Amino acid sequence: MAGERIGFIGVGAMGMPMARRLVAAGYSVCFTSRRPEAIRRLVADGATSLPTPLVVADQSDVVMSCLPSDDELFQVYLGPEGVVEHLHAGATIVDFSSASPMIMQRIEAEAQMHQVRVVDAPVSGGVFGAEHGTLTIMAGCADEVFVEVRPLLEALGSSVYHVGDVGMGKVFKLVNNMLNGTALVLVGEALSLAAKAGADLGLLGEVVSGSSGNSAAWSDAVPKLLREADGVVGFKLELMRKDLGLAAALGADLGVPLALTTLALQFYTAACARGLGKHGPHEVARLVARLADADLMPDAG
Repeated sequence: MAGERIGFIGVGAMGMPMARRLVAAGYSVCFTSRRPEAIRRLVADGATSLPTPLVVADQSDVVMSCLPSDDELFQVYLGPEGVVEHLHAGATIVDFSSASPMIMQRIEAEAQMHQVRVVDAPVSGGVFGAEHGTLTIMAGCADEVFVEVRPLLEALGSSVYHVGDVGMGKVFKLVNNMLNGTALVLVGEALSLAAKAGADLGLLGEVVSGSSGNSAAWSDAVPKLLREADGVVGFKLELMRKDLGLAAALGADLGVPLALTTLALQFYTAACARGLGKHGPHEVARLVARLADADLMPDAG
């Protein structure tokens, strides 16, 4: 899709580096944002700042979005000033958000009436992956559309998968996040048990990382939990809570019991109630430790 005009809606923690990579790859990119810092950085890179999503749609062949939830997706695409109606026939929507399969299917149904194609393409890999182009991208769309958009996706990710039709990308992402989110609660339990038993938690982190109990959740979370926070947050705990809630709701709709996911969701809800929603999701493990009166940083300070 070289030469296509790309519009980007949602240039936050993930969307910003993704849009910058597209500019660096030589694509013509326009975007909309209310944040002066985002506008300054993207304009300096060579992107064009536009006032509203509707103007972005009017000037784009491909509209990409990276938004927090179903509500924002509905407003951007289907609301009173939704962009679907402003896209020309043959245009493409590529959405990277973590949201429900149903909202993407609603967007696709509306888009089809305007001869607009939809790619449901949530990502995994965090801010680091977005900055370095190493994201895993799970694309749900028609076969022929995937072939067409693949070069665009490969500018953003090192692992690009075609996982099925529109909506299936969101299913894959929810399964990924329910595994990670639930594992982080178990990380908290494991560290709590070890701390109360007097174990060297730093050494434990190293030993488990080379043993059968290792996981991406363990190797990523333990170093963060054993030191003071550095203030840098990519994916927020409140967003993990949202995704676990979506997974639990999908399980209820499909008649699939998700006992552990539902229990983990309660820990994230408690963490949000204690003001941890803007922190990284690994902080749910520290909440678990507090319930056990376990100190994960005995030498801090």
